[in-house]
Amino acid sequence: MYLMRFLNKKILYSLTILICLFSCNSKQSTDSSQEESTENLKTQRVFFKWPRDGSTVSSPVYIDMGLEGMLIEPAGPVKEGYGHHHILINQTHWPKGSVIPTSDSTLHYGKGQTDVSLDLLPGEYVLTLQFADGVHTSFGKEMANSITVIVE
Repeated sequence: MYLMRFLNKKILYSLTILICLFSCNSKQSTDSSQEESTENLKTQRVFFKWPRDGSTVSSPVYIDMGLEGMLIEPAGPVKEGYGHHHILINQTHWPKGSVIPTSDSTLHYGKGQTDVSLDLLPGEYVLTLQFADGVHTSFGKEMANSITVIVE
């Protein structure tokens, strides 16, 4: 009987220690994943996944748009941390706080698109990926990325 109580206390004590260790360990991994998540939100940038800067491509030019630190959402109400892509042709960025108009050289992807194929005539182009909010107000140079491509 004494041995049984002793073993039960020992098992209970061991289980308590294990629970504490695992709960502390999972808390640390949760904290570090939250820190990584917060870190990613601090680094805001747009980039071309494809094509690469200096690429020679053929028309239609497939473009794959990347984003870090913000979320893509179709055009509409302005929400903090959200927006959508625009491609500027032969321009380096759109001024921060200015609405990007629709034209042949300022293309809107207000449905939340992240890739597109563009029909471009042969020649050299500067393509700029510009991020803007729900009403197309530019986030400026900080959220723009330019590449040069040659279309054959």
